[in-house]
Amino acid sequence: MVNKNAKLRFIIYGAGAIGGAVGSHLFMAGKDVILIGRSYHVNRINENGLKFTNPHGTRMLKLRAVTSPRQIDFQANDVILLCVKSQDTEAALSDLKALIPDIPVFCIQNGIRNEETAVRFFPRVYGAMIRIGGEYIADGEITVRRDPPGWLVMSRYPSGKDALLESVADNLRDGGFLVMTTDNVMPYKWGKLMANLANAIGAITNAREKETREITEATRQEAENILKQAGIRWISAQNLEKEWAEVGMPPKGILSTESQSSTWQSLFRRQGNVETEFLNGEIVRLAKQIGQEAPINQALVRITQEMASKREQPGKYTPAEFAKILGIR
Repeated sequence: MVNKNAKLRFIIYGAGAIGGAVGSHLFMAGKDVILIGRSYHVNRINENGLKFTNPHGTRMLKLRAVTSPRQIDFQANDVILLCVKSQDTEAALSDLKALIPDIPVFCIQNGIRNEETAVRFFPRVYGAMIRIGGEYIADGEITVRRDPPGWLVMSRYPSGKDALLESVADNLRDGGFLVMTTDNVMPYKWGKLMANLANAIGAITNAREKETREITEATRQEAENILKQAGIRWISAQNLEKEWAEVGMPPKGILSTESQSSTWQSLFRRQGNVETEFLNGEIVRLAKQIGQEAPINQALVRITQEMASKREQPGKYTPAEFAKILGIR
């Protein structure tokens, strides 16, 4: 059991864009941090430090990084911040369970299925809706595009609050993040899922939001209809700002970069897989459950998966070509 008065140690499982951003900010705030990542990324970090860039400049961070939880001597006040992509969640949790029977797991991830998976492995699971402008393009390097670096809404899963939740939230605030705790994070996560549906569009077209607005609106309208029929409550970014004015404040700094969403970054790095099955794919699954179809979201899953498997770069189709493929024009 975590001692509420002891200093927490944060084990960041998944050292990519989100995990790297969270781990870097906690580390710079004086927190005890260990990164778990893929060997090529970890090797660069261990050789040179993590090259961290934000709107205010670049610095090298000497974080501890390992390639497996087996390289960690777990302690009583360890907390897992699970930051892997959803397609890697089950494997990561299985590795942890083989080493330690009980540890708090915070799902700092996009998608709405990770928490449901985590409670099959561990009894203490926490969910988070995340908006973090992280970028992982080159091994050993992380870029965070905003200051503040992002915001999170967090709760226990399936619901509730406790002292550990508030302690982790305070630590993240020390790291510069905006954090709100709530009794039920899932409506916020469904709202973030609605925003993430456009990730695949940017990855397929390599175009910005202004150029793909027609496709994005059709994709989200399809999803909104499905959620309404299924009776699922979701909180949009606009409604979150009404509830939590702090997230609507102008940032202290913004860094413009070429890269887009995490899906775009996965294709750019020719990673071989993407998380679209756990974003747009959730709309497709939900549609089937209620006897409906979601053809636009289904096409986004299929095309991004094909591009990933063929190691294709972002920009396979122009927005006009893609809209025609989807039957929008």
